[in-house]
Amino acid sequence: MRCLLLLAGCCGLCCAASLENLAHGFDGRVGACIESRTGSDCLKPDEPFALQSVMKFVVAAAVMDRVDHQQWSLDERIVVHREDLSLFVEPIAKLVTDRGFETTLGDLVRRAVVDSDSAAADILIAKLGGTVGVRAFLQRKGIAGVRVDRDEKHLQTEILGMAWRAEFVDPAALDRAIAAVPDARRTAAYRRYQADVRDTATPRGMSSFLFALAEGRLLSPASTARLMKVMTETVTFPDRLKAGVPAGWTFGHKTGTSGSWKGVTAATNDVGILAAPDGGHVAVVVFIGDCREPEPKRAALMANVARLAVASYR
Repeated sequence: MRCLLLLAGCCGLCCAASLENLAHGFDGRVGACIESRTGSDCLKPDEPFALQSVMKFVVAAAVMDRVDHQQWSLDERIVVHREDLSLFVEPIAKLVTDRGFETTLGDLVRRAVVDSDSAAADILIAKLGGTVGVRAFLQRKGIAGVRVDRDEKHLQTEILGMAWRAEFVDPAALDRAIAAVPDARRTAAYRRYQADVRDTATPRGMSSFLFALAEGRLLSPASTARLMKVMTETVTFPDRLKAGVPAGWTFGHKTGTSGSWKGVTAATNDVGILAAPDGGHVAVVVFIGDCREPEPKRAALMANVARLAVASYR
């Protein structure tokens, strides 16, 4: 990766050139956007990239909107049963007994964002009436370039060349089913996923969504503050954007990562909101698609985009 020759004091076209400089020679599609009150600079701004778990943050925002407008309460008690579980990353599964696990709507929002818990996200999607509820929220808020079409359990099994079945809440059953998928079918499914426009976002669309949230144009002041605080508690992949954030700045974000197949990783993402010491905000988005680079190199690129975002702030 080239050094940041244009980083110090960059603005306007210089920022766009610096983003191109960071992505030069990178073995994968890199989309990025930096947006503040002075405008935005993007790389591949209108090209769709697979969201993966970044969608959980979008789902959380849709839930907070229902709290604002339909009198949902974050204190609402919800009992999670084994049949409500999803797959892969779901720390909440360890808490679910034969009697279930009692929690709250607010706790599920936090788990979906902070822990990237797929079961929490899928339960929230179901409560919204399915992904149609998420899309209705995005449409009502005038957000273009962001799509949520499937919950985690259906998306992830389709990527593997399978269809979701209820018995897959048992990780052992899921592993057996994955092992039985013929190599050719799995390759074909992965390639379909790489070309699929469902469950994607463009860098420009996602940065606009983030900046609208930061500026208080999506949710009530209370819900905005609650969601942005939850985002600062995210524990996944601190070596990505967060690694490039200096002392004195606050950063809230959501990561997303696909599995790899035949040496290619379809999605490595991090999106977030930088809060400057003077109270201003910068939305920063990095999507890396169809990449053959090792994970540390992908993370380092993201950290450098965060540094660029900080350097470009005025």
